[in-house]
Formats: sequence, structure tokens, C-alpha cells
Amino acid sequence: MSIQNITNIFQNLNNCTLWSLQLLNIVSTKKEGVGYSSREIELFPTERLTLFLKDIAEIYLNGKKKALSLYQEVRDYDGTANALTVYKMSADNELIKSEYKTLLAAIADPDTEGDPFEYTSAYLIKGIIKLDGVEIPVKMFSMQNPVTTLKNKFSLDKGCFREVSNKVLSLRPTIDVVIIGETVYFLTMAGENLFNMARSYKKVCQARVDLVIKNDIVTDADAFGSIATSGYNPRRFVSFNEDRLTALTKKVKRISIAAKFAIPLDATNKFDTTIEGASEKIVKLLCNKGMLDPFDNDAVEVDGARQWK
Repeated sequence: MSIQNITNIFQNLNNCTLWSLQLLNIVSTKKEGVGYSSREIELFPTERLTLFLKDIAEIYLNGKKKALSLYQEVRDYDGTANALTVYKMSADNELIKSEYKTLLAAIADPDTEGDPFEYTSAYLIKGIIKLDGVEIPVKMFSMQNPVTTLKNKFSLDKGCFREVSNKVLSLRPTIDVVIIGETVYFLTMAGENLFNMARSYKKVCQARVDLVIKNDIVTDADAFGSIATSGYNPRRFVSFNEDRLTALTKKVKRISIAAKFAIPLDATNKFDTTIEGASEKIVKLLCNKGMLDPFDNDAVEVDGARQWK
């Protein structure tokens, strides 16, 4: 889906009269994973939600800072974090598959009686938009805390200003995640928090690091594992290229790649991960971050590799 297709959704937010506005709680534990609970709320007068949606549409269609026209492309989620890119994922992506199903179950059956001020992770608006005769489920999420406690705010009461200290609902007209049909679009990287992506890609990273070690291409498995699973590297493993790993199991290819990318080898022609910097280079190479300059054939680092068009 292109930027224009996403724009069409925002242009047609008024083509739905049955929007559901919900507050969301997100809880994550090591044992249970990510859990969700939601609270459906109503705004009065009832047309206030319609006006709020118009505010959102205006910001993303005509705004200066968050307009959809500022984005350069829609790209499959690959662990990079380019502010001018909309990242997309299918609902069955291994990074979010389980969380996605749990989320949909929660917002399909929201609470309607509990204390709404207990739902402080995000808010969402969901409905069905009709485009060219086709009904498309749309869900928009803002990952900012919708509950605010007023401080240093005063209201006029009988000629005096009295402090207002109660909690209020604060819905900011900014959207971090849009789910259109069965595809998730991240307008900002704050959207990763909806599915606790950090937990997901660390789990995927460990599995892929274990695969690299199993293929016996490095000298010191512990040294490689320590570097590969720390810092920014777990995010890099989202774009892990298994074909590259398969190629590197061949000694001739390792020797060639080692020379091109300045990765040290030991006497048996394995990558020598006892030497500082070697593990980091191997990670970048396996995760499509290492390429050769087309003009001088020198090794260069890139944010990701995609099919040349």
C-alpha cells in the first residue's frame, strides 16, 4: 500500500458513523507476554467525536509537521527507524502475530463500566470505512497516555480562581499506528510499543544468533553471542538474511567476504570473534547492513537492502 492509499483512509474518516472510541491498557510480563484491556467511552455531545476525527484528518492531510505527504515511502518493517518512512507489517508477522490476536480480542469486547482513568497506555478509534463500495476495517492508535492530572490549572468560581486538580481525559489528535484490514502501519516508531516490539525482536534475535553459532562460522560463540544480542543489534536481526548465512558456511565465500569487509579470520578460516569489532561486522553483514559501493567496490554500511528498481 502506498502513501496515497493511506491518505485515502484519512480523507474518508467521515465515511463511518459508528466509530468506537476506547482507552487501552497494555501490560507485559516475562511469563505471560503482552496483555491488553480496553474501556469504551463516549464523548458528549455525540458529534464531538466527529469533530475530533476532522481535527485528525486536518493534521495528516494539511498539517505542516505530521502531514502524510512528508513521508517518502511505505516499507516492510525491517528494524530501521527512518522518520520519513511508514513501516508496515502483516498481521501474521512472527514479531506481532500473537500480540495482534490478543489485541483484537480485547478491543472487540471492551469494558463499559470500569473506571476509565485506569486505562493509561493509549487510546484507539476503530470503525469501518467504505471505499469504492468495499468496507475496510480501520483502527487508529495514539500511544500517548490519554489520562492527565491537571496541575497549576485554575477555574473561575464566584469571582475567585480555584485550583483544578482532578483527572481529565486528554485526547491528542496524533496517530502512531493505523491498522487497515489485516496490515499494520507504523506512522511513528512509538507504535512499536503497541506490540512491545522490543520483547519480540530480542526473542527473534536470540534464535537467529543461535543459528549462526550452530553453523560454526565463528571462533568464539560466547563473544559473538554477547555482542549480537546487545545494544542495537537485536533490532538489526529483524532483517536477518539466512541466505547470507548459508553462503558463509562455505570456506571460500568466507575468505572472500572477510577480505572485502575487513573481518579477521583465524587459522581455520573461521571469523575470529575474539578480535574487537569482528562480531559487530558479522551482524551487519548478515542483516543486510553491509554492501559494496558500486563505483569503487569498497565496503559500506547501509540502513537496509531492498530490490533495485
